[in-house]
Amino acid sequence: MWYPEDKDFDALAAWGLAANPFAAVDDFSAMKAELRWLNPENRKIYVDYVKRRIEYIAGKNFDSYYKTARKPIDRRRWEFLMQRKAWFIMPLGWDRIADAGGTVIDLGCGDGDTVQRLIDFTNARWKAQGVTGRTLHIVGIDLNQSRVDNALELVKSANPAITFEFSQGDLVGGLGVADGAYDFGLITGVLEILEDELYAKFVAESCRVVKKGIYIEDLFEEFPGGYPRDNLHEEFAKHGYAQKLRHVVLSEPFDVEKVRDPMKLWPMLLDQNVWLERTA
Repeated sequence: MWYPEDKDFDALAAWGLAANPFAAVDDFSAMKAELRWLNPENRKIYVDYVKRRIEYIAGKNFDSYYKTARKPIDRRRWEFLMQRKAWFIMPLGWDRIADAGGTVIDLGCGDGDTVQRLIDFTNARWKAQGVTGRTLHIVGIDLNQSRVDNALELVKSANPAITFEFSQGDLVGGLGVADGAYDFGLITGVLEILEDELYAKFVAESCRVVKKGIYIEDLFEEFPGGYPRDNLHEEFAKHGYAQKLRHVVLSEPFDVEKVRDPMKLWPMLLDQNVWLERTA
């Protein structure tokens, strides 16, 4: 079991996200996407990663697994993952959410780390702007009750105007809420694992329950059990959403000689961030 030490948090801090949360955009280039394969450490981690994914998907009933698997996590690893993933889960369009307030649904919230980052982002922005009288309520939904339990234990808000709740739910099966029940939506690390039929249902329900804007983070790399989509905006367009912003980035700072993640959790993978807004 991996467990981060203080030096590992220091290594993440050196990535410079505190000063520039979009550092991954500035760091990326198409040439770097190719040159990463010259990195021997990255190639080894990638081979191991693919092997783990093949073993992971072999013989699994994913409908049952995603609902019932026990996924406990302690606060220190949760905080490391939250800071680690901030490189490729960037606050794209989050300024629009903070400036509007209202309601947000995180569709596939996992352990709640993206909800925590949206809480912290909004609180910081409101403080900097002297905002008062505005509220934000975030609802996290996940198929797995164990991960919902993690979120309920770990997520905190220092601002009483920013509230949250978490519950188990199946988006593909329908959430049973009114059309446009939420102003904004977050979808991180979900679409990439859905086959086309489930993907279409997930997108349709997401667009049904969200009425203004949707943020997406999605793995953009071929791998076993994954479905990277260069044209994911086209499915959303069927339901009245247009892509306004998009960035393809690497999942960590580029280095041709070493893997920068101190825990070496993943190889350097391609990732996409998308912001969509309703047009119809």
